[in-house]
Order: sequence, then C-alpha cells, then structure tokens
Amino acid sequence: MIRTLSLGALALVLAACSAQKAPSPQAETSTGPIGIITANPPPPSTEEDSEKDVIGDAHDRPIEYGLLGQPLPHFTATMADGQAFDSSVLNRWMVIQVWGVWCGDSKRDAPYAAALATAIEQDPDLYFLSIHVPQNAESTSDEDMYGRYGSVEGFFAEEGHSYPTVLDTDASIRDLLKITWTPSYILISPDGVVRGFRTDLSVADGEPVKDFLKEVARVKGEVRKAEFGGTPLPATIGPEGTMRLTGKTPFTLDAMKAAFPGHEILTDRAFAGEQAYPVFLIQTIATPNEPSRLVYVVEPDWTIGNVGSVVTRNPAVTGPNGGTIGKMKLKDLSREARARCTLQPGPIDSLVICPSNMESPRFIRAFGAGGDFDGRLDDASAEYQEEAVLLEMKFIPQPATANK
Repeated sequence: MIRTLSLGALALVLAACSAQKAPSPQAETSTGPIGIITANPPPPSTEEDSEKDVIGDAHDRPIEYGLLGQPLPHFTATMADGQAFDSSVLNRWMVIQVWGVWCGDSKRDAPYAAALATAIEQDPDLYFLSIHVPQNAESTSDEDMYGRYGSVEGFFAEEGHSYPTVLDTDASIRDLLKITWTPSYILISPDGVVRGFRTDLSVADGEPVKDFLKEVARVKGEVRKAEFGGTPLPATIGPEGTMRLTGKTPFTLDAMKAAFPGHEILTDRAFAGEQAYPVFLIQTIATPNEPSRLVYVVEPDWTIGNVGSVVTRNPAVTGPNGGTIGKMKLKDLSREARARCTLQPGPIDSLVICPSNMESPRFIRAFGAGGDFDGRLDDASAEYQEEAVLLEMKFIPQPATANK
C-alpha cells in the first residue's frame, strides 16, 4: 500500500544523474523533456551530435531511447523484499521506473513516482514496477548505492511510501535496458515491446503525474488502433450478422480482427454451470477521454470449430428497425414477431425469448423486466408483459452446411 507522501526529498537537488557523470550539487533551473518519447529523433545533423552516445537536452537528459519499438530484454533479479523476479511476467501494460537512491534527481522524483504508483493501482489495465539501479558497475557497494539509508527499504521508511522494487546489484540490468539517465520511465505493452520513454516527472510543468497518465492512455490507444486497425464499422446486429461477421467464421483471433475492425479483441472465459469455455470480448479502443466499452461477446461452437454466437448487451448497438438495449419494448415488435416469442422461466426472473424464425433462427432477442416492474415477469399479466424491455440480442451464424 502506498502511504502518505513525504516531500523531504525535494530539499536535496542534484543534477547529472547519468551513468557517466558523477552527481554534483547544481540547481535545476530549466524544464526537461515533456511527455513520452514514442519515436527517436532523426540521425544527428552535426559532427558534434554524431559523436554523442545519446542525444540529450541541455542537462544531458536523453531525448532518445535505444529500445523504443523493441522487445524489452529478458532479465532475472531479486526484489527488495527478497522474492525472485523474472521479467517474463511483464505481459501487460506496464510503467517501469528506473531510479537510484544515490541520485538526487531520483530522490526529488520520489514523491511523483509514489503518486504515479498510487494512481496506477486504480487502473486495472496498467501496472507499475520499480527497478533500483547503481550509477555504474564500479559503484555497487551499499554505501555507493544507498548512502545513509542503507537500503531501498530504509529510504522508503524515511520517505513514507513504498512500491514493488527490483534490485539491480551490479548495473547489469541498467546496461541491458540501455539506461543513461535516472530517473527514467519506460512504457511497455502486453507483447513486451517498449512503447514509450521519458525522464524526470519532477521537472515537468503542469500536473506531471496526471499529464503522464494521459499520455500513457494516448499511447495505449494508438498501439491498439495499429494492432486492431481499420475504421470501426457501425455497431449493429441482426439476422444478417454483425459488422463483418455474417456467416461461417473460424473461432480465432485473426478472424475476430477481420470481423471487427477498429476494436480491441480480448480473450476471456465464460461459464456454463461449473464448466468454463473461452470467449472473445469485442471492445471499443480506449481514448484519453473515453474508456473502452464492451460491445460484443463471441462464443464458440466446438462441434465445428467456428463461432457459435455473437451476443450484445450494449445500448449503443442497433438492432433491426433501430431497436436498442434498454429502450425497445416487447410491444414494439410486430404481431407476427411477438407470436414467435416464448416465456422462459429463469433462476432470478423469466425472459421473453423472441427468435427471428422458429426453424433455424439466426437472430434472437431477449426481453426482461425493466425498472418499472414490481415482481417477476412471469407473474405479470399479458398486457404488463408487453412492457418488458430488450436486454440482449444474439446473432447465430448459419451452420457450416448452409454456406456450401
């Protein structure tokens, strides 16, 4: 748990926290790089710049990062609490803070890093990890790395906050991750690819933590759009299909990407009694101003290895004749369509199930008791049942033989 932040570290201001230069007392007077770097600058245009290992600003903070767009290298280490750590577990969106107690800039950044870790705890789609590194391979003694604190935990105890921290005891992780400045922040995606980089939060204007998280959300959205690209099609469902899923379709990720362009595809499990089975969740792609929303659930038909059904409970999805979840009522159906409906008792309440046809339905609506109902739907009069609201729509692709 991240506890109350202490601002005592702000009193110590040291610059030059690079691997090459020794820390020296020097007032910080200018703002460092603002925002996440997602692409490296073009090659140096001057001989002076071309001789530099890393292009940086006036304070040597890097404005490029050697691992951008590349997989994060694999490493193992021990955490501050003694647990073993293997980077293969980093299979989700992750912000990695790389820092050192020995570095004044890192100490000044500590309250911002703690606030960032706390904020990330509230996001189920983002995680935070800290890696403590020495300045270089020649500065790995406890005195060099921790000074009077004696350890990372000693520093946390004095500052009044803590978060999971991996220990780099010999600068091997620092070198592997090509870190030339501390503190640095690395953003990786679930496939392990480095998507963004930036240095100190403490030198940014505005609201550094909030602004950083907005940029993380922007990068996540851009990556997801690139992965699940294409222009999103109108969210509709009916007897003819939904988006590009209109008939026999393999139950595979590639098929889902093709059927639902511009949407994020997630894998999940559903349950029938105690038996679990896989499903695909079709979601809108989150933006800084709009969270992702579930649009469809795609279920399998294992007898033929294809999609068995596509279900939606999203009120933004339009059904036949403009019907939408939560607004359309049973009485809005034609007399002929209502004649096909049946009342099916359930453990909580009954549903009125209305298929598109009786022989081989490809589209089914389910109506249930709305907020105006008092009691169970199956206890209501026939006239009152007509007020049942649309709760779910389901498309059932044609059997494999129907497409031959």
